[in-house]
Amino acid sequence: MNARRVPDRSIRSDSRPLYLQVVRAIIEYAEDEGLRPGSPLPSEPDLATMFAVGRTTIREALVYLENERLIERSQGARTTLTQLFHQPVLGLEVLEPLELLAGRQGWRCGTRDIRIETSNATEEEAKRLRVPPGSPVTLISRIKTLDGKPLALMDSVVPGSAVSPEYLRREFKDSITKLIQRAKPLRYAQAEVTAVACTPELASALALRPGDPVIVLDELFFADDDLPLAWNTNYLIPGRTRFELLRKVPRSLEDPPDAEGLARPRGKARPPSRASPRGRK
Repeated sequence: MNARRVPDRSIRSDSRPLYLQVVRAIIEYAEDEGLRPGSPLPSEPDLATMFAVGRTTIREALVYLENERLIERSQGARTTLTQLFHQPVLGLEVLEPLELLAGRQGWRCGTRDIRIETSNATEEEAKRLRVPPGSPVTLISRIKTLDGKPLALMDSVVPGSAVSPEYLRREFKDSITKLIQRAKPLRYAQAEVTAVACTPELASALALRPGDPVIVLDELFFADDDLPLAWNTNYLIPGRTRFELLRKVPRSLEDPPDAEGLARPRGKARPPSRASPRGRK
């Protein structure tokens, strides 16, 4: 009887920890094989043979994927892919281009339907960007894709005082984050997440139906001062991405408890303000 043949996908060493290289290799294997949620991965011995690494490294890689909720493992059963395997995970604490996130998580991020035009700031844009109304701005609109399918519509308004229209037209290819980082010392973003119903225009752009819900990630980019570098409004399709946020325990919980054993509150949080982006009301 012939032994089962395991494909050779030996790891090419780089500067990352070996288990992370194996994580990437497993993701690439699953994509190349067309595995979908519910599909089983090869056994640990087969994965070790396939990637020419030890069983301990395979276990570390699988634990990482399990913690990311990309696989499910059960005693005595094979490891299977979850519904989140091809779903981007956006961490709200880190400001980075989608292209870098996609490369790390193993999905293809594309950019299409790019529109760049110059205009004069509306009252709302001037208020958000802290420039006089009528000031020159550059409007950038594009569709981001996940493995070829629409993921998000992204609209950016960039004041001419921050980055020139000529530079944006010449250099913009896919990521406003990456472009701003090259032009200015981008330090942080102020962001809020809401949800809205699709307008007919938005539904057409994202291949949805009017009235369908979309997630809105609204953000302002800043350098070292308090003048915004860009106002971005990102409309993401629910179910094709998920957000993760690290929530820390507040200092108030370190206070002595009251009679009921509860920490004393320090005050009320102020709700975030909302604004309607140009052309998406």
